[in-house]
This record gives sequence, structure tokens and C-alpha cells, in this order.
Amino acid sequence: MNIWFVSLIGLLVGVVGTGLGSFIGIYVKKTDKILSFLLGLTGGFMMFIVSFHLFPEAFYLGGILNVILGVLIGVSIIIILEFLIEKIEFLVGLRSGVLLALSIAIHNMPEGLALGSTLVGVSDFGFILTFAMLLHNIPEGISMALPLSMNEVSPFKIMWISFLAGVPTGIGAYIGSYLGTISNGVISICLAIAGGIMLYIVCDDLIPTGKQLHKGRVSSLGVIGGFILGIILYFR
Repeated sequence: MNIWFVSLIGLLVGVVGTGLGSFIGIYVKKTDKILSFLLGLTGGFMMFIVSFHLFPEAFYLGGILNVILGVLIGVSIIIILEFLIEKIEFLVGLRSGVLLALSIAIHNMPEGLALGSTLVGVSDFGFILTFAMLLHNIPEGISMALPLSMNEVSPFKIMWISFLAGVPTGIGAYIGSYLGTISNGVISICLAIAGGIMLYIVCDDLIPTGKQLHKGRVSSLGVIGGFILGIILYFR
């Protein structure tokens, strides 16, 4: 697949996903139960992708050492980014909504890397991963829009901030697609990095946050529903 086309897909995934989430955060009536279900749905969907596509394909192309190395690199990237974001909050004292926007923008870079390397390396898996990334960006857009809206930031400014936060996905997709054309070993590591990043986000953010928002079964049902959705889309 053409590198520039892959980059465009990454850009649209980031901009449309966070933009749609911000629109929901601004205009649609929200409840903790709905947000909890949406986070669980996203988490389950991403779990399916990691378990049945990214890791198996990475293992097939590069072997177990590449997979382990990629996972460790991916998790390390997220942990370092979280540390940097905490430092920025401490030094600059940005408002929560702007900080979330910065966090989303930084996180979207490695997610774009994952998308680009996968679209190049796994030709029959492009649609499902693109859909998963877009779905994952919706709750991020919602979480960013809520505090900005509560602080009376105009809807126009919120939407612009959300679009800008999605742009790094396109940049990351370009880098990932370029690296993915080098060799099977590089593709393998990139896929494993993608899996490590997504696995960490699901375990550390999506599922715990969903449970915090609503203590009932809604989040868990969302996880199962997301996993089933992945099966349906893949075997459609």
C-alpha cells in the first residue's frame, strides 16, 4: 500500500476519531454508564486485535524474541510519555482539558506508527485495525472535550483542538509505513510495539477507567461486546 495513502488513512483516523468524540462530548447527553460501556467496548475490541492479529503476525514474521522486544519497547514508550506529561503538568500547570489534548496528541504518534506498519505488513487486516483505532479515539475525544466544555471553551475551539490532537496519527502512520517497507524483521518489531502499546492502554487506562465510572457490569459487558465485534468484523 502506498506510503502517502497510508499516511492519509492515519490522519483521517486521528482527526475523525477525536473530532467525533469531541462532538459527542460537547453536544450529546452523557452518563457514566454510557461512557463506561464505550470504554469497555473499545478495550475488548483492541484486546481481540492484539491477541489474534498483531502478536501472531509479529511472531510469524520475526519470531518470539522480536515479539518480546517489541512489546517491551512499546510499553516503555507509553511509560516515558506518561512521565513527560506529568512533568509538563507540574511545570506549566495547564488546565486539564488542554493537558488531555496534549496527552492524546503525544499518544497518537505511536498509535499512528502501529497503524502504518500494520497496513504495510498485514495486507488483509487494514480495515479492522483502522476501525479499531478510530473507535479508540472516540472516548479520548470525549474525555478531552468534557473539561474544556465545563470551562466554557467555545465548541469551535474545542473541535479545532481535537483535530490538531489527531494530526500526529498521520505523522506516525507515515513513519510506520516507511519502516515497514524495510524488512520482515522491522515489520515484526513494529507490530509487536503496536501490540505492546495497545495492551498497556487497555490494561492501564480503558478497562480501569470504565470500572471507575460505573461500578456495575456495564464495562465488563462492553469488553465482551468489543471482543465479539472484533470476531464479527474479521470473519465477515
